[in-house]
Amino acid sequence: MAFNPVTLILFFLSLIPWATLTPRTCDPSFRGPGLTTYDVFLSFRGGDTRQHFTDHLYKALTRAGIPTFRDDDEIRIGENIELEIQKAIQESKSSIIVFSKNYSSSRWCLDELSMIMERRTVGHLVFPVFYDVDPSEVGNQTGQFGEEFAKLEIRFKYQMERVEGWRRALKEAANIERRVLEDRYESKFIESIVKEIADKLNFSLPHAPPSSLPLSAALRPPSYFLGLLREWRGSVFQTPSLFLFFLSSH
Repeated sequence: MAFNPVTLILFFLSLIPWATLTPRTCDPSFRGPGLTTYDVFLSFRGGDTRQHFTDHLYKALTRAGIPTFRDDDEIRIGENIELEIQKAIQESKSSIIVFSKNYSSSRWCLDELSMIMERRTVGHLVFPVFYDVDPSEVGNQTGQFGEEFAKLEIRFKYQMERVEGWRRALKEAANIERRVLEDRYESKFIESIVKEIADKLNFSLPHAPPSSLPLSAALRPPSYFLGLLREWRGSVFQTPSLFLFFLSSH
C-alpha cells in the first residue's frame, strides 16, 4: 500500500511527545498555549461590557495572536479566584482596563486596578479605555461613576486605607494616555486599541482591521499551529479505526 508523504510526516509528528514541542520560555514571540503567561490582562465590569465591547475586544486580540487573560466567572467567590487573578496580572506583560459607569461598584475591579497600577512601577504596560464614561469622572469619582464608588466606600468604611488606595489608582489611571470611545464606532475603536497593543508589544499585524482576521498563515504565531496539531492529533490518532481509515484513504 502506497503512503502519501504528507500522511507519513503527520504520522511521525503524532508520535512526538508534545511536551518537547511546547516552548519553555516567556519570550512573547515564542509562546506555547500550555504556558500560563499572557501579554494582556483584561480588567472590566462584567455587567457593563462582558457580552459586547469587552467580548469583541478579547476576540480581536486573540485573533491577532496576542495571548489575553479574561476572567469568565460572572460571580467571583473564594480566595482561590482572587489568587488566580493576582497571578494572571503578575504574569501579564500589560493590562487593558475597560472603565465603564459601574466599574467602581465592584471591589473586585478596584482591587484588580490597584494590583495593575502597582505592577506599573516595574514596567507593566497599562492601557486605560473609557467606555461610556468620561476620564474626569473616573479620576475624580464624580457622576454615576462617583455615586457607585461612594456606595462602595460606605461598605468599606472600616478599611479606609484600602479605599484610599482605590482612589489613588483611579486618579493615576485616568491621567495615563486616554482612549475614549465617545461617538466612534466600536469596531474602529477596537481596531485602534489592538493596533496600539501590537505596536507596544512588537507584534506584526496585517494591514486590515480585526474584523478581517484571522491572520494569514505567514503571520500566525507558532502557538497557533501547535494548537491545530494538538486538535488534529487528538481527533485522528487517538482513535485507531479512524487512524487506519485515514491511512487507507491516502
